[in-house]
Amino acid sequence: MVKVAVVGVGNLGSCIAYEVARRGLADELVLVDIRKELAEGNAGDIEQALAFKSNTEVYAGDYVDLEDSKVIVVTAGKPRTPEMKSRMELLEANKRIIRDVASKIKGLTGDFVVITLTNPVDVMNYLVWRYTGLERERVIGSAGQLDSARFRKVLSRRFKVPVLEVDAYVIGEHGENMLPVFSRVRIKGESVTLKPEERSKILKELRETALSVISKKGATIYAPANNTADLVEAVVKDEKRLLVCSAILNGEYGLKGLSIGVPALIGRRGAEEIIEWTLTDEEAQTLKRGAERLRSTISSLGSLEL
Repeated sequence: MVKVAVVGVGNLGSCIAYEVARRGLADELVLVDIRKELAEGNAGDIEQALAFKSNTEVYAGDYVDLEDSKVIVVTAGKPRTPEMKSRMELLEANKRIIRDVASKIKGLTGDFVVITLTNPVDVMNYLVWRYTGLERERVIGSAGQLDSARFRKVLSRRFKVPVLEVDAYVIGEHGENMLPVFSRVRIKGESVTLKPEERSKILKELRETALSVISKKGATIYAPANNTADLVEAVVKDEKRLLVCSAILNGEYGLKGLSIGVPALIGRRGAEEIIEWTLTDEEAQTLKRGAERLRSTISSLGSLEL
Protein backbone atom coordinates (compact mmCIF):
# COMPACT_ATOMS: atom_id res chain seq x y z
CA MET A 1 0.00 0.00 0.00
CA VAL A 2 1.55 3.27 -1.15
CA LYS A 3 0.27 6.52 0.35
CA VAL A 4 1.26 9.93 -1.01
CA ALA A 5 0.14 13.22 0.52
CA VAL A 6 0.01 16.76 -0.83
CA VAL A 7 -0.15 19.63 1.67
CA GLY A 8 -1.49 22.75 -0.01
CA VAL A 9 -3.78 21.97 -2.95
CA GLY A 10 -4.23 25.25 -4.77
CA ASN A 11 -3.42 25.41 -8.47
CA LEU A 12 0.03 23.88 -8.15
CA GLY A 13 -0.67 21.33 -5.43
CA SER A 14 -3.81 20.06 -7.12
CA CYS A 15 -1.96 19.68 -10.41
CA ILE A 16 0.76 17.66 -8.68
CA ALA A 17 -1.92 15.52 -7.04
CA TYR A 18 -3.62 14.91 -10.38
CA GLU A 19 -0.35 13.90 -12.03
CA VAL A 20 0.52 11.53 -9.17
CA ALA A 21 -2.89 9.89 -9.48
CA ARG A 22 -2.78 9.82 -13.29
CA ARG A 23 0.54 7.97 -13.21
CA GLY A 24 -0.84 5.48 -10.69
CA LEU A 25 1.93 6.24 -8.20
CA ALA A 26 -0.22 5.83 -5.09
CA ASP A 27 -2.96 3.58 -3.77
CA GLU A 28 -4.03 6.41 -1.46
CA LEU A 29 -3.63 10.10 -2.18
CA VAL A 30 -4.36 12.46 0.70
CA LEU A 31 -5.01 16.15 0.09
CA VAL A 32 -4.56 18.57 2.98
CA ASP A 33 -5.38 22.27 2.82
CA ILE A 34 -6.37 24.96 5.27
CA ARG A 35 -9.42 25.34 3.01
CA LYS A 36 -11.01 21.94 3.62
CA GLU A 37 -13.67 22.38 0.95
CA LEU A 38 -11.01 23.07 -1.68
CA ALA A 39 -9.26 19.81 -0.77
CA GLU A 40 -12.59 17.95 -0.91
CA GLY A 41 -13.44 19.47 -4.28
CA ASN A 42 -10.08 18.64 -5.79
CA ALA A 43 -10.21 15.09 -4.42
CA GLY A 44 -13.59 14.48 -6.04
CA ASP A 45 -12.52 16.07 -9.31
CA ILE A 46 -9.35 13.95 -9.55
CA GLU A 47 -11.17 10.70 -8.76
CA GLN A 48 -13.81 11.42 -11.39
CA ALA A 49 -11.17 12.36 -13.97
CA LEU A 50 -9.46 8.98 -13.60
CA ALA A 51 -12.40 6.65 -12.99
CA PHE A 52 -11.67 4.78 -16.25
CA LYS A 53 -7.91 4.66 -15.63
CA SER A 54 -6.96 4.38 -11.98
CA ASN A 55 -8.00 2.78 -8.69
CA THR A 56 -6.23 5.45 -6.64
CA GLU A 57 -8.34 6.53 -3.68
CA VAL A 58 -8.18 10.31 -3.40
CA TYR A 59 -9.56 12.06 -0.35
CA ALA A 60 -9.31 15.22 1.71
CA GLY A 61 -7.77 14.68 5.11
CA ASP A 62 -5.90 16.21 8.00
CA TYR A 63 -2.34 15.75 9.23
CA VAL A 64 -3.28 12.63 11.18
CA ASP A 65 -4.12 11.00 7.83
CA LEU A 66 -0.51 11.45 6.67
CA GLU A 67 0.70 8.63 8.92
CA ASP A 68 2.73 6.03 7.02
CA SER A 69 2.97 8.10 3.83
CA LYS A 70 5.82 7.33 1.43
CA VAL A 71 6.02 10.94 0.22
CA ILE A 72 4.64 14.20 1.59
CA VAL A 73 4.67 17.02 -0.96
CA VAL A 74 4.56 20.48 0.62
CA THR A 75 3.33 23.34 -1.56
CA ALA A 76 1.66 25.32 1.23
CA GLY A 77 2.56 28.98 1.17
CA LYS A 78 1.93 32.25 -0.55
CA PRO A 79 2.60 32.12 -4.30
CA ARG A 80 4.95 34.33 -6.22
CA THR A 81 3.00 37.07 -8.03
CA PRO A 82 3.96 39.09 -11.15
CA GLU A 83 4.96 42.17 -9.11
CA MET A 84 7.46 40.14 -7.08
CA LYS A 85 10.86 40.48 -8.73
CA SER A 86 12.52 38.01 -6.38
CA ARG A 87 11.49 34.78 -4.67
CA MET A 88 13.11 36.17 -1.53
CA GLU A 89 10.21 38.58 -1.11
CA LEU A 90 8.17 35.57 -0.05
CA LEU A 91 10.57 34.70 2.74
CA GLU A 92 8.93 36.00 5.89
CA ALA A 93 5.36 35.04 5.03
CA ASN A 94 6.26 31.52 3.99
CA LYS A 95 8.63 30.93 6.88
CA ARG A 96 5.67 31.10 9.27
CA ILE A 97 3.62 28.74 7.12
CA ILE A 98 6.44 26.20 6.78
CA ARG A 99 7.10 26.31 10.53
CA ASP A 100 3.47 25.40 11.17
CA VAL A 101 3.41 22.59 8.57
CA ALA A 102 6.71 21.14 9.83
CA SER A 103 5.48 21.11 13.42
CA LYS A 104 2.52 18.96 12.33
CA ILE A 105 4.48 16.41 10.30
CA LYS A 106 7.42 16.17 12.70
CA GLY A 107 5.92 13.41 14.80
CA LEU A 108 4.40 11.31 12.04
CA THR A 109 5.34 7.64 11.82
CA GLY A 110 7.05 6.10 8.81
CA ASP A 111 10.20 6.93 6.90
CA PHE A 112 8.49 9.31 4.49
CA VAL A 113 10.30 11.70 2.16
CA VAL A 114 9.31 15.37 2.15
CA ILE A 115 9.39 17.23 -1.16
CA THR A 116 9.27 21.00 -0.71
CA LEU A 117 8.01 23.46 -3.33
CA THR A 118 7.23 26.50 -1.20
CA ASN A 119 9.33 29.46 -2.37
CA PRO A 120 12.08 30.51 -1.90
CA VAL A 121 12.48 26.75 -2.17
CA ASP A 122 16.14 26.37 -1.14
CA VAL A 123 15.56 28.28 2.09
CA MET A 124 12.18 26.68 2.79
CA ASN A 125 13.56 23.20 2.24
CA TYR A 126 16.33 23.94 4.73
CA LEU A 127 13.70 25.14 7.21
CA VAL A 128 11.63 21.96 6.75
CA TRP A 129 14.75 19.95 7.56
CA ARG A 130 15.61 22.03 10.62
CA TYR A 131 12.05 22.13 11.96
CA THR A 132 11.34 18.41 11.45
CA GLY A 133 14.73 17.00 12.44
CA LEU A 134 14.50 14.38 9.69
CA GLU A 135 17.59 12.81 8.12
CA ARG A 136 18.89 15.20 5.48
CA GLU A 137 18.36 12.82 2.56
CA ARG A 138 14.63 12.63 3.36
CA VAL A 139 14.02 16.36 2.75
CA ILE A 140 14.41 17.56 -0.84
CA GLY A 141 13.31 20.66 -2.71
CA SER A 142 11.72 20.53 -6.16
CA ALA A 143 13.28 23.17 -8.41
CA GLY A 144 16.42 21.97 -10.20
CA GLN A 145 14.57 19.69 -12.61
CA LEU A 146 12.27 22.58 -13.49
CA ASP A 147 15.20 24.93 -14.16
CA SER A 148 16.86 22.16 -16.17
CA ALA A 149 13.70 21.67 -18.24
CA ARG A 150 13.65 25.37 -19.04
CA PHE A 151 17.35 25.28 -19.93
CA ARG A 152 16.73 22.41 -22.34
CA LYS A 153 13.92 24.30 -24.07
CA VAL A 154 16.11 27.38 -24.49
CA LEU A 155 18.91 25.28 -25.99
CA SER A 156 16.45 23.37 -28.17
CA ARG A 157 15.30 26.61 -29.77
CA ARG A 158 18.81 27.99 -30.14
CA PHE A 159 20.21 24.86 -31.80
CA LYS A 160 16.96 24.08 -33.66
CA VAL A 161 16.81 20.49 -32.46
CA PRO A 162 14.04 18.52 -30.70
CA VAL A 163 14.21 19.05 -26.96
CA LEU A 164 14.68 15.31 -26.30
CA GLU A 165 17.99 15.53 -28.12
CA VAL A 166 19.28 18.06 -25.57
CA ASP A 167 21.03 16.91 -22.39
CA ALA A 168 21.55 19.83 -20.00
CA TYR A 169 21.14 20.63 -16.31
CA VAL A 170 20.85 23.61 -13.99
CA ILE A 171 22.16 23.33 -10.43
CA GLY A 172 22.79 25.87 -7.65
CA GLU A 173 20.40 28.42 -6.21
CA HIS A 174 16.85 28.45 -7.54
CA GLY A 175 17.05 32.14 -8.31
CA GLU A 176 19.49 34.80 -9.44
CA ASN A 177 22.55 32.60 -9.04
CA MET A 178 21.17 29.58 -10.87
CA LEU A 179 23.97 27.66 -12.57
CA PRO A 180 23.35 26.28 -16.06
CA VAL A 181 26.19 23.76 -16.35
CA PHE A 182 27.37 24.66 -19.84
CA SER A 183 30.40 22.38 -19.51
CA ARG A 184 28.06 19.35 -19.47
CA VAL A 185 25.68 20.37 -22.27
CA ARG A 186 25.22 17.74 -24.97
CA ILE A 187 23.32 18.24 -28.21
CA LYS A 188 22.52 14.97 -29.98
CA GLY A 189 25.06 13.35 -27.70
CA GLU A 190 27.88 15.74 -28.65
CA SER A 191 29.44 18.39 -26.42
CA VAL A 192 29.19 21.97 -27.61
CA THR A 193 31.36 25.04 -27.15
CA LEU A 194 29.62 28.32 -26.54
CA LYS A 195 31.25 31.73 -26.55
CA PRO A 196 30.86 33.87 -23.40
CA GLU A 197 28.40 36.19 -25.15
CA GLU A 198 26.30 33.21 -26.24
CA ARG A 199 26.21 31.86 -22.70
CA SER A 200 25.16 35.29 -21.42
CA LYS A 201 22.26 35.45 -23.87
CA ILE A 202 21.12 31.95 -22.97
CA LEU A 203 21.32 32.73 -19.26
CA LYS A 204 19.29 35.92 -19.74
CA GLU A 205 16.61 34.03 -21.64
CA LEU A 206 16.59 31.30 -19.01
CA ARG A 207 16.14 33.80 -16.18
CA GLU A 208 13.23 35.44 -18.00
CA THR A 209 11.41 32.19 -18.74
CA ALA A 210 9.49 31.87 -15.47
CA LEU A 211 8.58 35.56 -15.22
CA SER A 212 7.27 35.45 -18.78
CA VAL A 213 4.86 32.66 -17.90
CA ILE A 214 3.87 34.29 -14.61
CA SER A 215 3.16 37.64 -16.28
CA LYS A 216 0.90 35.95 -18.85
CA LYS A 217 -1.02 33.40 -16.78
CA GLY A 218 -0.31 34.37 -13.16
CA ALA A 219 1.78 31.36 -12.11
CA THR A 220 3.84 28.45 -13.36
CA ILE A 221 1.87 25.27 -12.77
CA TYR A 222 2.24 22.42 -15.28
CA ALA A 223 6.03 22.52 -15.46
CA PRO A 224 6.75 22.42 -11.71
CA ALA A 225 3.93 19.91 -11.20
CA ASN A 226 5.23 17.45 -13.79
CA ASN A 227 8.84 17.73 -12.63
CA THR A 228 7.74 17.22 -9.03
CA ALA A 229 5.79 14.12 -10.03
CA ASP A 230 9.05 12.78 -11.47
CA LEU A 231 10.61 13.13 -8.01
CA VAL A 232 7.65 11.39 -6.40
CA GLU A 233 7.88 8.58 -8.93
CA ALA A 234 11.61 8.13 -8.34
CA VAL A 235 10.97 7.79 -4.60
CA VAL A 236 7.98 5.43 -4.61
CA LYS A 237 9.53 3.20 -7.31
CA ASP A 238 13.00 3.39 -5.71
CA GLU A 239 14.47 4.25 -9.11
CA LYS A 240 17.90 5.51 -8.00
CA ARG A 241 17.43 8.03 -10.80
CA LEU A 242 19.66 11.04 -11.35
CA LEU A 243 17.57 14.16 -10.83
CA VAL A 244 18.49 17.67 -9.72
CA CYS A 245 16.93 18.67 -6.42
CA SER A 246 17.60 21.09 -3.58
CA ALA A 247 19.42 18.97 -1.02
CA ILE A 248 20.91 19.55 2.41
CA LEU A 249 24.68 19.50 1.96
CA ASN A 250 27.25 18.35 4.48
CA GLY A 251 30.55 18.91 2.71
CA GLU A 252 29.60 18.06 -0.87
CA TYR A 253 30.90 20.70 -3.30
CA GLY A 254 32.71 22.13 -0.27
CA LEU A 255 29.41 23.37 1.16
CA LYS A 256 27.42 22.66 4.31
CA GLY A 257 24.65 24.15 6.43
CA LEU A 258 22.28 24.95 3.57
CA SER A 259 20.03 23.44 0.91
CA ILE A 260 20.90 24.05 -2.74
CA GLY A 261 20.32 22.45 -6.14
CA VAL A 262 22.60 19.50 -6.90
CA PRO A 263 22.39 16.28 -8.92
CA ALA A 264 21.40 13.32 -6.78
CA LEU A 265 20.30 9.73 -7.09
CA ILE A 266 16.67 9.74 -5.96
CA GLY A 267 15.28 6.57 -4.44
CA ARG A 268 13.16 5.28 -1.59
CA ARG A 269 15.14 7.26 1.01
CA GLY A 270 15.11 10.50 -0.97
CA ALA A 271 18.43 12.01 -2.09
CA GLU A 272 20.32 8.78 -1.45
CA GLU A 273 23.58 9.91 -3.05
CA ILE A 274 24.65 13.40 -4.04
CA ILE A 275 26.68 13.39 -7.25
CA GLU A 276 29.63 15.78 -7.35
CA TRP A 277 30.25 16.92 -10.92
CA THR A 278 33.55 18.47 -11.95
CA LEU A 279 32.84 22.15 -12.62
CA THR A 280 34.83 24.84 -14.38
CA ASP A 281 36.26 27.60 -12.18
CA GLU A 282 33.55 29.99 -13.36
CA GLU A 283 30.80 27.47 -12.63
CA ALA A 284 32.23 26.73 -9.19
CA GLN A 285 32.25 30.45 -8.39
CA THR A 286 28.59 30.82 -9.42
CA LEU A 287 27.64 27.88 -7.23
CA LYS A 288 29.56 29.44 -4.33
CA ARG A 289 27.87 32.84 -4.83
CA GLY A 290 24.46 31.21 -4.66
CA ALA A 291 25.45 29.27 -1.56
CA GLU A 292 26.73 32.41 0.17
CA ARG A 293 23.50 34.21 -0.58
CA LEU A 294 21.43 31.33 0.80
CA ARG A 295 23.60 31.02 3.88
CA SER A 296 23.26 34.76 4.50
CA THR A 297 19.49 34.52 4.16
CA ILE A 298 19.33 31.61 6.58
CA SER A 299 21.47 33.55 9.08
CA SER A 300 19.10 36.52 8.88
CA LEU A 301 16.20 34.35 10.06
CA GLY A 302 17.53 34.13 13.59
CA SER A 303 16.47 31.24 15.82
CA LEU A 304 15.06 28.23 13.98
CA GLU A 305 13.64 26.45 16.98
CA LEU A 306 10.03 25.29 16.82
